[in-house]
Amino acid sequence: MKIICMIFLIVFIMACSSTSNGIASTDSAETITPVSSQPGSQHYVGVLPCGDCEGIYVWLQLNADASYIMNSVYKGSRVDSNKNSFKDSGTWTMHGIDTLILLQKRNAVKYIKTDSTLTQLDGNDNIITGPLADMFILHKK
Repeated sequence: MKIICMIFLIVFIMACSSTSNGIASTDSAETITPVSSQPGSQHYVGVLPCGDCEGIYVWLQLNADASYIMNSVYKGSRVDSNKNSFKDSGTWTMHGIDTLILLQKRNAVKYIKTDSTLTQLDGNDNIITGPLADMFILHKK
């Protein structure tokens, strides 16, 4: 339970530190589109758990120049907030052969990368387990 709370806190901090991009609320991750698509970019989508909403639709674009763009849209009502969409950007790097690190303004988020997925790691660099584990996987589009 402590790990799940920590993960929710990390996701919440990531969302709060992002800037709004004016994406309208949506009920489908398929409608989240990139700001711009670069040649050689990879796209991942998924729904992350949310402590005060029904889920966070995420669209992540990894560009060949090691930059990324992440659009997040909160589904449903959020407590004490009228903002439901955020855009984050920064750089990414690979650590070893399978660990992708998104370098954000205030922190870093780590993922295990396969040919078709990115699986978010917890604060101790472990794969998240438990009933919400499948919600921490972004799928290549």
